[in-house]
Amino acid sequence: MENKTPNTSIECSVKQCQNHCGDKDYCALNTVRIATHEPNPTVCQCVDCESFVKKTSETNA
Repeated sequence: MENKTPNTSIECSVKQCQNHCGDKDYCALNTVRIATHEPNPTVCQCVDCESFVKKTSETNA
């Protein structure tokens, strides 16, 4: 497993992301980009982390 340094300023529970810190619910990135796919977002489901990178099969192990 690749060692990643958790950024404790960015909490994240998306374990399917390549930037997730394994057993710690943090992101390893220094910054993340948050955006929306809606013209007028009103709920959490309208907001996306554009820094998400899907884990490859090699990093899922």
